[in-house]
Amino acid sequence: MGDEKIRLNEGGVNGTGKGVVNTNSNDFIFLKEAVKKHAENQSTEDKAKHTLLSLKLQMRTYILDKKPSTIITVGTFLKKHLKAINIKHKQFAKYVELEESNFSSIIRGRRKLTIDLAFKLGQIFNVEPDIWLSIQNKNELLEASRDNKLSYEKYKLKDLLKKAG
Repeated sequence: MGDEKIRLNEGGVNGTGKGVVNTNSNDFIFLKEAVKKHAENQSTEDKAKHTLLSLKLQMRTYILDKKPSTIITVGTFLKKHLKAINIKHKQFAKYVELEESNFSSIIRGRRKLTIDLAFKLGQIFNVEPDIWLSIQNKNELLEASRDNKLSYEKYKLKDLLKKAG
């Protein structure tokens, strides 16, 4: 490759290296129609698999986002997973051996996800348990930093070393 520079997603559009896509171009319209036609011909199972894969990628992207504009809860992701496979909350709660009220509280963000449930979710949806738990931990840290920022700013290594020395 020599001195060539590899460009990965430069400008935000894969493959083109340009930041703007002409959505009125014949090429874009043709591609859009081809994707739409392909999607229409997929089985319900394939559509669910693709949606679940998309959700897994969204979850990973959310974890990597240092300053998300909005907090997305574990319950939100879980609801989307259940919608993708067309399973009712009550059915799912029973399957994973949870009281419906406890499961509902997790969905609504009133209860924390347990390690046990994270493993079950990982097994069912092929999303590693640590991803589910990382989202929960990330959200708790975001909320704590937004709510208590001033109360933690007083703690500094420099001040501690002065007092210790």
